[in-house]
Amino acid sequence: MTTRAAARQAVRSQYFFVANDEEAFSVFGRQEVQDINTIRQVTDVAYLLLFLLVLFGMLWLDFAAGSYGNVQRLSEPIDYKGRLCGYDKEVRAQPLGYHPNPFNDMVICVSSCPQTATDGTFTLPDGPMGKDFTRPAYPTANIYGQLCLPLDLELARLIISVKSVQTEMYKALGVIFTSSDGILVVLSVPFVTSGIYLIALYYIPTAATTLAFAITAVTLALVGVLMDLDLSVMKGIDLFKETHPLMLMAFPYFRTGCYLTSGMFFLILGTTISAMVRAHAVFRECVAAIFDPNVLVTVFTSMALSVVRIAFILHVCRRLSLLMSIVEPYEVELQLFGEVHFVLRTAWSPFFLKGVFFYVFGTFWALEFLSFSNKYITAQVLCANYFHLKARNLRQQEISSGRPAPIRYALYSLLRFHLGSIARAALMSAPCRFLRGLIQVFVPDRPNLDKSLNQQYRIAFYLFWPLIQIDLYILRFYKDSVLVMLSLKGFKYMDSARRVEGLLNRSRGKIPHLTKFTSRIEAFLKGSMGFTSMVWAFFLFREPRQGAYHQVETLSMKSSITNVFVTPEHSPLLAMPVLLMFGLWVGDGMLHLVTMSSNALTICYCIDVEMVGGTETDALYAPAGLKLVYRDLGGGESERELAELMANNAIMQ
Repeated sequence: MTTRAAARQAVRSQYFFVANDEEAFSVFGRQEVQDINTIRQVTDVAYLLLFLLVLFGMLWLDFAAGSYGNVQRLSEPIDYKGRLCGYDKEVRAQPLGYHPNPFNDMVICVSSCPQTATDGTFTLPDGPMGKDFTRPAYPTANIYGQLCLPLDLELARLIISVKSVQTEMYKALGVIFTSSDGILVVLSVPFVTSGIYLIALYYIPTAATTLAFAITAVTLALVGVLMDLDLSVMKGIDLFKETHPLMLMAFPYFRTGCYLTSGMFFLILGTTISAMVRAHAVFRECVAAIFDPNVLVTVFTSMALSVVRIAFILHVCRRLSLLMSIVEPYEVELQLFGEVHFVLRTAWSPFFLKGVFFYVFGTFWALEFLSFSNKYITAQVLCANYFHLKARNLRQQEISSGRPAPIRYALYSLLRFHLGSIARAALMSAPCRFLRGLIQVFVPDRPNLDKSLNQQYRIAFYLFWPLIQIDLYILRFYKDSVLVMLSLKGFKYMDSARRVEGLLNRSRGKIPHLTKFTSRIEAFLKGSMGFTSMVWAFFLFREPRQGAYHQVETLSMKSSITNVFVTPEHSPLLAMPVLLMFGLWVGDGMLHLVTMSSNALTICYCIDVEMVGGTETDALYAPAGLKLVYRDLGGGESERELAELMANNAIMQ
């Protein structure tokens, strides 16, 4: 048994994540609030220069892709000299590929498939010591794609077998990336749905989240069932196993992932109903702040940036398909009787394979940059609107008459001062949040575990000390709340991060963070948007259809929609994770408004309280609705844990 005061201090000390005196004593005063938006500096220039360097690299790859790439190489045969059958000038009249030696992968372009041994002879540089060797033709038929395969099924399987993971991935992604209209339809779904959910979160937040999670859970389970049915049909297709080994290997993991994710959304659906009892009012207040006439412009800004994001994704898909199709000559070393000889061949360019990875990294950074730019603009408008509402002092004298939403200043300050900080946040936030999520599996989100009353927490502090230090000095600073302080004061990124962390931790236990009630539900709501795009991709990208498997065709949305119930002979399985990520980015374009609203309202309210110098009920600028929300929420985490200790008779009354 211990005293009430000691218990209170022990419980609350776990949360005081204060690294230095600057965080502990950098309290906001009235003059500092009045100076908002007046003192700014250009921030994090090094990250901006690095981001521009990556963009210039992407532009060079764009030019190279347009000059050397041809998406037809992902589906049409290429001869051993690197010429595209039916397209390059020398072989334009020869659209089919033929293997003179069925025991190697050297292709020659022909106008028609040889049917007998008298249909000609063919020469390849695969003889002894790399010399040319001439062979007679053998009976073949156009069985698969644009290839002439032997009538002997075993030889056909030997020729057609995909032995390269790179080749199968290139072909699988190429089928999807070359269908711009299909990707546009898939990405339009989370864009429209996220806007609908944003409105629904104001009027019927509980029903909206319940509906979103239920639909996601059911559709993912349905996709898992359809994967089984499709695969049972496709396994019966001749040569399918030989041409899709990676997809068949990955299939059970995708199917299990669909079932597990469906079950997880069903569990979240059950817990959401009880969680929304407290979060209902928070969601309504956060969305109400967005729908304020002075802030409503952020909705249209988010819509515009979402359209830009979708257009950028379509451009990236086209360019990636071109980059993947680039081939280059290389020499194969042959050693025979102690002599080394070289044979000239062509294959997928290893240099541009590295270029594909670089382009993917640049795409990630650019999409995150657009996302964080959108968040900064939203935070800037919300904060300015909060501190420029019509406000009165204790004698009911008006001290602020209000002003329109400062969208112009938000754009100006972003472009003039803070592009570097946005580039830094865009680069670091996702990996830091991922690592922090892994660390929290082992260590609770409580900094001073050595002061905890729980002996297991004290042991965990010394056991996971390195992880706690990484979190203390790096990971905890990459949050959306930093953008609120960046928009308020214009500090450098890390200065803003330390300032906002100090502010929130000084208020912890007294003023609840609104994201505590909304963040988990928002995260799964955004996940629902990503999985929705993945489900639509699964249904729309199952071309070519049965009966057209021997032909090389491009995807058509018209045929995909009209034949959606026809059994496919192709599966978009390997491309579905990519479309999942694209859907997450597009869905976040609108749903981030709720996230930034909860962060901005919490931070502005904490500053408001510190400025007045009173208790959490003495905020001067807070709108009436926000005051009611905080009154209903009551104390923070420390107060609730204290109540739990009292209920368990762990402390003396």
